[in-house]
Amino acid sequence: METKVSKISLLWVIIMVGFAMHILADILPAFWGASIAMPDATGEASMGMIMFIIVMAFTVPMCGLLCMNYRNRKALRIINLALASLMMLFNIFHASELFMEFNPVQLLIHPVMAVLGVYLFVYSLRLVKQKE
Repeated sequence: METKVSKISLLWVIIMVGFAMHILADILPAFWGASIAMPDATGEASMGMIMFIIVMAFTVPMCGLLCMNYRNRKALRIINLALASLMMLFNIFHASELFMEFNPVQLLIHPVMAVLGVYLFVYSLRLVKQKE
């Protein structure tokens, strides 16, 4: 059980780092003077989108890590599985955006994040199915 818990915790941390790298890859061109503003940007930040990004990049993984810290309760392992499912689906759907708007820099990040999401889900499912 401890090996699965370690793998799941590590995957949550790597996913958080992946989101940080995703954001960093988007803002790096600004250091060379390129405009990083979205083409249809109005200067108004969508609070809903900012909150969504914070929830997916930090809150969900942090809650998953906390569930692994208190994994002795089956309910928390099930909550972790639900969070892992959400993360897997989000990463897969977000990676599919590369088909609509190709970005070679994000090509290095999106597929890895999708694979990490699948592994996280599989390990979390195995932990829930495992007998005490």
